Amino acid sequence: MIQKILQSKLNTFILVVVGYFLIHAFNQVLADLLISLPGADLVHIPSGFKLFFVLIAGWLGSIGIATATLIIAVVYKFPGDYSSGFQLATMSGLAPFLAKKLAVEKFAMNDDLSHITIKQMVVVVLIFAFLNSSLNQAVLFWNEVNPNFIEGSLTSFVADITGTLIVFVLLKLIAKKLLKVDESQV
Repeated sequence: MIQKILQSKLNTFILVVVGYFLIHAFNQVLADLLISLPGADLVHIPSGFKLFFVLIAGWLGSIGIATATLIIAVVYKFPGDYSSGFQLATMSGLAPFLAKKLAVEKFAMNDDLSHITIKQMVVVVLIFAFLNSSLNQAVLFWNEVNPNFIEGSLTSFVADITGTLIVFVLLKLIAKKLLKVDESQV
């Protein structure tokens, strides 16, 4: 079913925009509930989905992430501040796309993710977390939203890694479960 959806560029774009928007909204509700817990800001689940969507949908996933981020930024984070929203959206779409591109070009990861190794996955996650945290914090610093670039980048880096690892482990468990169900139906 997912392959059929991804065959249409419009369906892929809509799936990424709506999916990322809903995941981000869910994460915000969860974060608001857990804000008093120490370390709650060190997990950012949408980061994992951001990378996942770009890994499976490529440049179209990147544009979908940027579009969803623009909506989130302009409506919720920076109401009416289109400049900051556009900058943040651009970096949010660019970071996972560049991470995938670097992993493919410099670390021999296949563009279609076939035969991906644990080492390649760790490398793409680390590249993504570094780019995502640095680029997004640069926008926040530049727009005087966060005056401490280093502290913000380090916190975001850890949150991006933990969020991405949680998402990828959950996706792996779901895939394993689906494969078991598929095999039992044969």
